[in-house]
Amino acid sequence: MITPSENLTGLAPAPKPAVYAASKDSAWLAKVGQAAQSENCRFQTSTSITSLINQAAADSHVACVLLDYDPRVQQWTSIEQLLFEKDVIAPVVLVLDENSGMSASEAVARIAHVVAINTMEVHEIIETIQDALALSTLVSHQFDVLRCHRLYQSLPERQRKIVDFVVEGSPNKQIATKLKVSVKTIERERQKAYRQLNVRSTAEMTRVVILGSLHDVVFPAARYSKPTGGLRMDTSGIQIAPTSVKPVGFLAPQIQN
Repeated sequence: MITPSENLTGLAPAPKPAVYAASKDSAWLAKVGQAAQSENCRFQTSTSITSLINQAAADSHVACVLLDYDPRVQQWTSIEQLLFEKDVIAPVVLVLDENSGMSASEAVARIAHVVAINTMEVHEIIETIQDALALSTLVSHQFDVLRCHRLYQSLPERQRKIVDFVVEGSPNKQIATKLKVSVKTIERERQKAYRQLNVRSTAEMTRVVILGSLHDVVFPAARYSKPTGGLRMDTSGIQIAPTSVKPVGFLAPQIQN
């Protein structure tokens, strides 16, 4: 007999994805909770951004993360870094109030994939969550590019040169000649590079290098604009389809080292 906690294969079903929201506004959280339930998602909350990110880090089924914009936070790079270090690979919705304006531009550029306004009604929050979910695959790709870039940049200069030659298809003997060292040195440095990059083969190493080299294409310097007709925060960062959020539209931002 199949119990309610099992599917037809006899295995427990995968957990529902979770919407995480950090806010001190109980009325807003109540509306987000309704929206999450409507989208068949679990709902997790905290009044602290740091605490919420730590919670999300332990959850392998995060749909999206909603964070209130707080003008008292001076270093949004620290929030960005925490998201990366905790492996929270999920679209981030930055929630502004109607008076935030361009003062929130740094926070938007650092962490937001979608921008929302805290006066939204439940049906608008549902649309916002859907917009965020639509970006999940792209956010995962962003994260992978950034991870590979940082791994590649962490290599000592000589190991980077060796890795570059390997990716180009040069054999160890040829690399040794070019760098004027012994073949054994190349073999030793190559193995060190494998461990540093956390790869087990040349194919895996090549993937890291190729994705890592996309960093400057995927994360160029951002430029902000405020066109006539209303509040809109755009960057020329990651070129992906713009989200359709009411009343604000936003293109996914840069993530820098």
